[in-house]
Amino acid sequence: MYKGKELTVERGIEIQTEQLIKWEKVLKPEIYSSLVKHVTKDNHKAVNGYQICRGSDMDIMVNWMGSGNLPII
Repeated sequence: MYKGKELTVERGIEIQTEQLIKWEKVLKPEIYSSLVKHVTKDNHKAVNGYQICRGSDMDIMVNWMGSGNLPII
């Protein structure tokens, strides 16, 4: 858990990357590739690390892809 005063974009992306590495171990390659595209597509717009997709938001995206509510791209 991050305990600093502010979650920077850089630290948010580090956390995102660490979590993606874990997802890569359990997802099929095409699902993993799609997850990476979905979660990183707006990283360039973030003004702080809280706007970087990570954690339970990734879990939700995987569930949405599994149920057909989020396209596999």
